Amino acid sequence: MRHCAMIAALLGVLALAQPAVGQMYLEFAGATSGDIPANCSEWQELHPTFGLIHHQDEYIDNGDGNVSVCDQIVLEGVQYHVDWVGPTYVVEQSTAGIDEPERQETRWYEPTELIPPANPVCSTWHQVHPGFCQNEHVDDWLDFGDGVVSVGDVVWFGDVAWVVVEVNLDIAVTESPSPAYSETWSVIKHLFATF
Repeated sequence: MRHCAMIAALLGVLALAQPAVGQMYLEFAGATSGDIPANCSEWQELHPTFGLIHHQDEYIDNGDGNVSVCDQIVLEGVQYHVDWVGPTYVVEQSTAGIDEPERQETRWYEPTELIPPANPVCSTWHQVHPGFCQNEHVDDWLDFGDGVVSVGDVVWFGDVAWVVVEVNLDIAVTESPSPAYSETWSVIKHLFATF
């Protein structure tokens, strides 16, 4: 019985040393290039907690000089691995029904392609907020002259038109595993010494 309690305590200590599971999607507003944001920059969380602002303490580049996959970013003292980099397309649609006022619906999308095409027609966009993981097929696109998706362009999902109101830098990150603290190993050694 004593051994069961010791094993349960050991498993509890080990569980505390494990990183959190899951991806977090972040947006750096106003940036469309891969330039590395300065420390103290703020990133808005798109998923899982929309709107939460994270402070960048440090950015560890993989050596290419740009925000890219396999970089590390430190937010409020926690280090994250960059899993995906691309644009965030913020789109709006004006809707109005009979006897109801006009309202704006806003959605945040990112392309599903690793390297998004300049012409988005026939590509698939992944909705990050508000309907996480809903995919939309881009059926048509009205470009206003620069040959890439940019502010003011219009995209159609089916027969519904959406106006692009922002294009920002988007990253998906996963918390990097951190080594166990020496104090953790001391506790584990002590538990095994009592067997």
